[in-house]
Amino acid sequence: MKIAFAILAHGKAADVGRLVRTLVSQDHHVVLHYDLKSPAESYCQLGEMFRHEQRVRFARRVRVEWGGWSVVEGTLNCLDQIEEAGWEPDYVFLASGTDYPIRPSVQLEAFLQRNRGDEFIESVPSDTVRWVKTGPQRERYRYRWYYNWRHQPWRTEAAFLVQRLLHLERPFVRGLRPHIGSQWWVLTWRSLRAIMALSREPDIRRFFSTVLVPDELFFQTMLAHAAPWAHVVDSSLTLYQFSDYGFPVVFHADHIEYLCRQPFFMARKLSQHTGLLRDTLDATWRSEADVAAFDDLNVGLVSPEYQDWRLSYRAGAPGLPLVGRSDGRWHGDQKRLVTPFFAVLGASTAELRLVYRALSWHPDLLCHGQLFHPAALEFAGGRPDFAGYRREDLGLRDVSAPNFLADVVRAEERRMSGLLLRWGQGAHMGELLLQRPNVRIVVVDADPLTAFVETLLGQEPLLDGDFDLQVLRAVPPRVAANRFRRFLGEHAAHAAWLGNQIEKGRPVKPRGWVHRVTLSAEDPDWLKRIEACLGTSLASAPETATREAIAREMEAMTERRAVATELLVRGGIGRAVLETLTKQPDQPLILLALM
Repeated sequence: MKIAFAILAHGKAADVGRLVRTLVSQDHHVVLHYDLKSPAESYCQLGEMFRHEQRVRFARRVRVEWGGWSVVEGTLNCLDQIEEAGWEPDYVFLASGTDYPIRPSVQLEAFLQRNRGDEFIESVPSDTVRWVKTGPQRERYRYRWYYNWRHQPWRTEAAFLVQRLLHLERPFVRGLRPHIGSQWWVLTWRSLRAIMALSREPDIRRFFSTVLVPDELFFQTMLAHAAPWAHVVDSSLTLYQFSDYGFPVVFHADHIEYLCRQPFFMARKLSQHTGLLRDTLDATWRSEADVAAFDDLNVGLVSPEYQDWRLSYRAGAPGLPLVGRSDGRWHGDQKRLVTPFFAVLGASTAELRLVYRALSWHPDLLCHGQLFHPAALEFAGGRPDFAGYRREDLGLRDVSAPNFLADVVRAEERRMSGLLLRWGQGAHMGELLLQRPNVRIVVVDADPLTAFVETLLGQEPLLDGDFDLQVLRAVPPRVAANRFRRFLGEHAAHAAWLGNQIEKGRPVKPRGWVHRVTLSAEDPDWLKRIEACLGTSLASAPETATREAIAREMEAMTERRAVATELLVRGGIGRAVLETLTKQPDQPLILLALM
């Protein structure tokens, strides 16, 4: 089986030369058309590479323009060289300089021998079958395309619109039925000689010189009429695929196994920067590496692997961020994050600190602090940095709060991550977390007095910050009482909003993923309820040091509440009202009416 390769190239001399050497290494012939627009020195390098190689010839060069007759002309010039050389091949394999063989040479020869006489070219009747996914199809030959669309788009569009407005459609040359398909083919020399003879007819050449993208029409149509004996297999032996955006897929080293499974003999396009892929395919071409066999009936059938992958990963790998793309500032990468994590929502840092002390011991949890605190990013264990962010990177965090949190969650692969979110921090993050199906939510039912103390002093304490009771005692009682009345109204509004958001988020979350807890010394089971929400094991109890820290936090909150109570009583708030508020923290509006 004698095969000649016709190569249309314009790339780097080293890449093109490697392809040619690979093909001739198995005793095949190659004729190369090197675009006249490409550097003359590159062409000279190629000439020097193959100066003594009798199996390599160079075709007369033309300036190749996309979508123009020059593409067909360059191909015909290759065929002329084959004829002039007297090679008389059984088949001619048309390929580009970015193609590469993906199966052994002996398999290609055996396949063509078994299917001798078949013509491998995509070719369907253009007047009845829609082959072009988007853009013109029949308009390509019904109207005259005098300008190159890429270089003169305005003139191209104007000429087309004028012809269509004036109904200047033309019949197909010689009344032939147009056929359309991919540019890349493997045809018998017998059929190609008949096409070459027809291509020299002035009316044929004149007609196709004003067809849009004639390389997808000329050989397809000519084969159907110039070689009536031809047995056309409507398939290409070259694998090519396109992205969602209509651009050719470029294959890299991580596509090696995929390529070697496909029922094709060449693939395009290979990246210019992947020597490893070419090294592997060279070995495959020389039969030094095994590839999967395929049935001849499946040749040219693209497996669904890439299509399935493309649809699954069209917005990036599931669960991972996609660089350069965002689902909007509201959701950001949270919309793509599927990793479960937890958030503890509270109205005061004091209560959140208590939960933090309780959860930090747990081996299955990585509990961060107030990640959205206005003064610092509080990472778990007091870390100075985490997931590429430093403790002081407030601006970087605030560029996209959802993306920042997604980065933090992804950075921990073993344990379930979580954070504390205080009332007023993180802008819309509280609402977003309540809406996400992968987030477990613990809502700490706030003690109004504890939250009020922090609000009164205008503080958002850090977890490791100290609280000075003397500062609280120095506040004028009447000022404290007036601010307390205003605070209760704000607290009631926040509680109502939070209740609505919890109910809105319940349908999207698994059962039991939203829990409300009240932190109280009288209720020792509040920690168990938190762990039940987080789905953690109770196999071990907090260490003694941790239990002591929790107890100290409880005592500090009790003392703070006592000081605030005395301050408000001196300001005119009834002690009975405050005691009731402590027992029924969810009724601030009723208590406000009693003041």
